[in-house]
Amino acid sequence: MEIKIDVRPKANNITLIVLRGEIGTETVNQFKDKLDQIIADGKIRLVMDFQEINYLNSMGLGVVAATLKKVKKSKGDLKLINLSPAVQELFEMTRLTKVFEIFESEESAVKSFS
Repeated sequence: MEIKIDVRPKANNITLIVLRGEIGTETVNQFKDKLDQIIADGKIRLVMDFQEINYLNSMGLGVVAATLKKVKKSKGDLKLINLSPAVQELFEMTRLTKVFEIFESEESAVKSFS
């Protein structure tokens, strides 16, 4: 199991986090540590791209939810884009679609911050 996390700065202090691979038991700590580091660096306006995530377990989902809570506490936000059908289903089953703003494109997510 492997996860790759690319961090790309965007306009207006927005940070795009592109995820690739799987977020499960073996990679969840690496995922959490990277997100904590991003927030510690003062990046609190986040767009998380799930297009290339083919597996997400409940622990990974918990990390995403905890990240939203952390950035909101600092007056930031976290938007999600490109959820694969399996990831989308997980968000729907856990009712997290009511907690997160989920967008079809990076452009629409970035625009939603203004």
